Amino acid sequence: MRKLRAALALALIIFTLIGCVSNSGYTPLLRAEPEVGATLNRAPRTLRLFYAALPDVERSSLRLIGPNGEHQLRGLHTMAADDLMIEIMDPVTPGEYVVEWSTAVEGDPTVYSGSFNFRYQSSQ
Repeated sequence: MRKLRAALALALIIFTLIGCVSNSGYTPLLRAEPEVGATLNRAPRTLRLFYAALPDVERSSLRLIGPNGEHQLRGLHTMAADDLMIEIMDPVTPGEYVVEWSTAVEGDPTVYSGSFNFRYQSSQ
């Protein structure tokens, strides 16, 4: 009986500790261009994501996936405004798009990641 109580106590401690280190839902992403959930009438030429602190370009990545698959992107950089910016090389056609991002921001060793959607509908 004593061993069972010790095992249960250990399991309770482990589950409590796991709960303490679980993802709190925090994201350093503040806003984006195109905006999260936006419907655009004009095709974007760049992606620009703004964070709570300066992102580490070397530890960051952006992907754009649209109706025809993943788009080629070029020139990931920061404009020194706590942002990441990249040029979209392929033509953006009407449809739903997903931006996937990952970054580490200044003063925080954690690599954060997330995604958001936007829609482009031609104005023609």
